[in-house]
Amino acid sequence: METLLRWIAIALLVLIAIAILVIIIAIKSAKPHDDATWHDRKRTFLGLPWSFTLYELTGDRIFIQNGFLSMKEEEIRLYRVMDVTFTASLGQRLFHLGSVTLETSDKTAGRITIESIKDPRRVKELIAAKVEQQRDQKRVINREIMAVEGPVDDDELDSIS
Repeated sequence: METLLRWIAIALLVLIAIAILVIIIAIKSAKPHDDATWHDRKRTFLGLPWSFTLYELTGDRIFIQNGFLSMKEEEIRLYRVMDVTFTASLGQRLFHLGSVTLETSDKTAGRITIESIKDPRRVKELIAAKVEQQRDQKRVINREIMAVEGPVDDDELDSIS
């Protein structure tokens, strides 16, 4: 009986070691794009990058890669980003982390949140600068509709210039 328990314990240790090795290989195998100006992983326990979510910023796109066994990669063109917002919860602030939310005009992506990353204010400013650069380069104009409160007659609209 003692020998059986010993073999079961050894087998469990071997399985745990193999699982840890597979996870480490999967994390290390996710290579950033060649032209990535910034990349990071989603931070989990104690602000450590033990996650299968990888974020990358290149000159014209943001990539979000999720998954371990099956992988999904979302790509957002920077000129489609309409708004960039920084948030940090108390737990994130304790570990110098935060999240950056992107409002996009992309039909499939819509709102994207880059969760629990290091130095989120710098990343927000980096993304905002790249968005403006891409919008200028692609000559994309964001038109905002301004609402007028109260009753409006045609004469008031004519006087707005």
